[in-house]
Amino acid sequence: MTITSKPLVMGELSPTAIEIDQFTIGLFAKKCEQFHEDAKAFAAFILNVSGTLQLASLSCSPNEDTDRRKLHSKTAKNEIMHKNPLVLARRGLIRFLIREAKRMETNEGKSEILEKNDDGELQLKSGCHVYMYSTYSYLCENVYWGWEGMKTHDTNHCIMNKIRRWAMLGVQGALLSTVFSPIYITRFVLGASPPVPIEDLWMLLFEKLDFQEKQPPTLEAIERPPPNLSLVRAFVWHQGQTGIDVIGENGKSEDGSGSSVCKEEIFRAFLQLGVANKKVRKYSKAKKEAGHYQALKKRLYRQWEAEQNGKWMKKKGNKVDKFWIKL
Repeated sequence: MTITSKPLVMGELSPTAIEIDQFTIGLFAKKCEQFHEDAKAFAAFILNVSGTLQLASLSCSPNEDTDRRKLHSKTAKNEIMHKNPLVLARRGLIRFLIREAKRMETNEGKSEILEKNDDGELQLKSGCHVYMYSTYSYLCENVYWGWEGMKTHDTNHCIMNKIRRWAMLGVQGALLSTVFSPIYITRFVLGASPPVPIEDLWMLLFEKLDFQEKQPPTLEAIERPPPNLSLVRAFVWHQGQTGIDVIGENGKSEDGSGSSVCKEEIFRAFLQLGVANKKVRKYSKAKKEAGHYQALKKRLYRQWEAEQNGKWMKKKGNKVDKFWIKL
C-alpha cells in the first residue's frame, strides 16, 4: 500500500518561509556550480542571526536505509551508515557548532551566535534561531499508517523519529549536550509538496509530543514537484570548510578516509574544545555523560513504545559507538 494522494492544502506561506526557500536554493546552486556537483535532493540548516540568514550546513544525498550490519562493527566508526540529506546536514551543523565553540574560546569569549548561560553552558544568543530546510518531505508509510510496531520498520533510523527527537530534545544531540544547552528548531520548511496536506504531516510529526513550555516548530511547504533522489554518492558542506566532503557508496570519502561528519571525526573535533572532558575519550561513554539529555531521550522512547510506535533498538549490540580517540 502506498500513501494516498489527498488534495494538498498548502496553506498561506509566510514571507519567512519564502525567504528561507529562495536563500537556501540560491546558495545550494552556487555550491553545486563551485564544486561541479549535480543539483538534486538536498537539505540544510540555516541560522537567523538578528534578522540575517546564514547557511550553517547543507547536504545532497540519496535517501537510503541504514546498513544495520555496520552497527555491529567497530570498524564503522569512520563510515556514514545512514545516507540521508537531512541526517548529513544535521551532522554538518554539529561540526559548525563545534567550530563556533572553538572560535569563542580563542576569541576572548566573543561569538556572533553563542554565549554562556548562568550554568556555564553554551547556548544560542537570544536573537539567533535555527531553521531546518529539506527538498524532500520524509513521510514514512509506517508512521502514516500506524505500522511502526512492525519488525520491518527501522524505528531507530526512521527519519520522522529523528525529526521528532530533534524537535523535542534539540539538534545538538547527546555529545554536545555535555557542554551546550538544548538548541531547538523553530521552523521547518519543505522545498517541495508533501504527498499529504501539510496539516496532516505536522500532526504526524508533532501532535503527540509534549513540548511543555516551548513551542513546536512551524512547518511550511513550497508547492513544487519533489526532487530527484537517484544519487549514488553524497556530499556535505558546513560553514568553515574550504571544500566539501564527497561520500561514496562505502560511506567514506573518495580517498578512503572518514569524512569530517563521521562519528570519529566529530568526536575528535569535540575533544579539541577546552570545555570538553578529555578524561572521557570513549565515544559511547562521552555521550552517556549527558545525563539529563539521556533521561529525556529514554522517556521519549518509552512514550513511543507505549503508543505502539515501535521498540527502540537497545545499544548493547551497537559496537559502532564503542571506540576511543587518542589525543
